[in-house]
Amino acid sequence: MSAEEVIREGVSGTTVPFRRPPGVEVAEHEELEAGRIACPVTQRVILISPFPSDVHELVRDLSESCFDVLVFHHLEQGIRNALAADLLIFDLTSYREGEETAAIRSLVGQETGGTPSLLLVKESMLGQLDHGLMNQELLVWPARPMEIVYHAQRIIRNSGPRPLSSRLLAGTSPAIFKDLWIDRKKMAVYRSGVKIELTKTEYELLIKLLEQEGTVLSREELLSEVWGTSFLGGSNVVDVHIKSLRKKLGDNAANPTYITTVRGVGYRLAD
Repeated sequence: MSAEEVIREGVSGTTVPFRRPPGVEVAEHEELEAGRIACPVTQRVILISPFPSDVHELVRDLSESCFDVLVFHHLEQGIRNALAADLLIFDLTSYREGEETAAIRSLVGQETGGTPSLLLVKESMLGQLDHGLMNQELLVWPARPMEIVYHAQRIIRNSGPRPLSSRLLAGTSPAIFKDLWIDRKKMAVYRSGVKIELTKTEYELLIKLLEQEGTVLSREELLSEVWGTSFLGGSNVVDVHIKSLRKKLGDNAANPTYITTVRGVGYRLAD
């Protein structure tokens, strides 16, 4: 995208958040809000910014438009978790003059596993970038309201579908699935940064499901893997512990976020 396109490209196709229109009373607005529908699908964006407060409008607009936004302060953290995202956004607006070109070159050379990226730059930076860097996805920040949503939707759409493994890093520590973080070294599970207290059995059940990356595990397989072949109880013990695990995760069996029941067989990770 050229520098002119970066500055002038329109924002048609944006998803506008639901706000109270001018002249609408609060009570009427509350009735309208009651009819809102929760996001049927969310996509994950990782924002890497040393000063996230400088781009809080970006986080707000993306969140209101059905994006899950995960913020990292340090480059290495964001790159390490790149496969868990549909889009990486690098905030370069705080870089000092003279550091900017080197910083962008460093980012372009990073291996992100094919996850598309968008670079936030200052308008003053555009004249310093060579032709190769100008071919990167750039957005001058601050931008117009909701323009970030248009760019995020466009980039993700053009990048094509991502496999399940793009949302799951079960082989690493921490492992990531949606908004769950599993630190294998500490046997700790976090949801949106908040630790969830699981029993050893519940933790092991979750790990087994993570390791299968969406493949169905039968109750018998889970029983053998978690409880061992010497366990004499029935397979309904698996259902009891899955129910407890779901409750602690805040999951709903009828509309699962994390664990899906495969009737007559067992369980798998939810899509």
